[in-house]
Amino acid sequence: MIIEQTEQRELAPWTEKLLPSPTAELEARVARLQQGGVKVYRFGLGQPDFPTPEHAKEAAVEAIRNNFTGYTDTAGIAPLREAIADALQQQCGVLYAPDEIVVSSGGKHSLFNAFNTLLRSGDEVLLPIPYWVSFPEQIKFAGAKPVFIQTDARTGYKVTPAMLEKQLTPSTRMLVLNQPGNPSGAVYSRAELEDIARFCIKHNLWAISDEVYSCFVFNEEGFTSLAGLPGMKERTVLINAVSKTYSMTGWRIGYAAAPAPVAAAMLKLQSHTTSNPSSIAQMAALAAISGPQDQVEQMRCVYRDRREILATGVNRIRGLYCLVPEGAFYVWVDASEWLGKTLCGTVVDSMDTLAEILLSRSNVAVMPGTGFGSPAHLRLSYAISMEEIQDGLNEIGKLLGYKE
Repeated sequence: MIIEQTEQRELAPWTEKLLPSPTAELEARVARLQQGGVKVYRFGLGQPDFPTPEHAKEAAVEAIRNNFTGYTDTAGIAPLREAIADALQQQCGVLYAPDEIVVSSGGKHSLFNAFNTLLRSGDEVLLPIPYWVSFPEQIKFAGAKPVFIQTDARTGYKVTPAMLEKQLTPSTRMLVLNQPGNPSGAVYSRAELEDIARFCIKHNLWAISDEVYSCFVFNEEGFTSLAGLPGMKERTVLINAVSKTYSMTGWRIGYAAAPAPVAAAMLKLQSHTTSNPSSIAQMAALAAISGPQDQVEQMRCVYRDRREILATGVNRIRGLYCLVPEGAFYVWVDASEWLGKTLCGTVVDSMDTLAEILLSRSNVAVMPGTGFGSPAHLRLSYAISMEEIQDGLNEIGKLLGYKE
């Protein structure tokens, strides 16, 4: 007997709770425009415009030639985890054993493992605004609740313990700190992090320290890792990746460094989901991390120069304002003056609308701040050539006008 299905079966509840990634949507749209022959000024994408280091590419080719194409340890090959441990000790002053490191398929995957290992249903997570787009969605997926902490230009888009204290409840379990920040470019000083560390210890909180842009810091003090401060290694999951540091976004290698019991639990989760990351990409990552670091410093210097040009150019344009970022490769632009105004016959009722006008009228792709928790900002990336930055700024200036 054939039973006719008359109604659609329901999807899992999480599919209704999670929002799609706005960065992924913009990437797809820009790609379609470029495929159609349209010249797009790509301020919206977080994609380094440098090639992967040659020694990393050669290591991948050699891995293929040597038939290193099978399964590896789920946590990643031992030499890679050892290289990561060495790099973290040199860069952050934190000593990790290889069994405290889990290599995953990108930094986003590492974050997913960490949230779903540490969070329980009903837990609350302190999350500064602006935040990277996937933080609240992954927290919600884990059954927890993101509690947003608003920052602004006056605080350099950084939080303080006093700001965090106001949102503290008996359900608070974790703080997420992303620095250098995406999208703000904010970098915390050691003194600021010491205050935050004391807050976490006092309230017995876990911390997620997303340090994916740690090699791109432009201030004199440089980068300090939250995990490296006294009392923090045992309560922090440090997240990083080769994606931005070595221009290896498509290779999909990220990693987490965590206390051994946490790393073991994350490994258990990964063993039942993705298993090991690509064996070939692991060999490329090993070569990148353990090999010459000249290109990383070259990239940092180029980004530093580009941010000056972009920030200066943005602050000349009518209705736009930004701080000069201390890290990463984004400028966080306050465009709130445009809200409610009419541009090209359209009322700018949101940053999504302003971004759409810029793309449709000037072929300038920017990322609306909506997905980062701000209805008043745009994110502009300077991971594009100086020529594209200058030409794109000219297009924006033609459309919006200049300050007097």
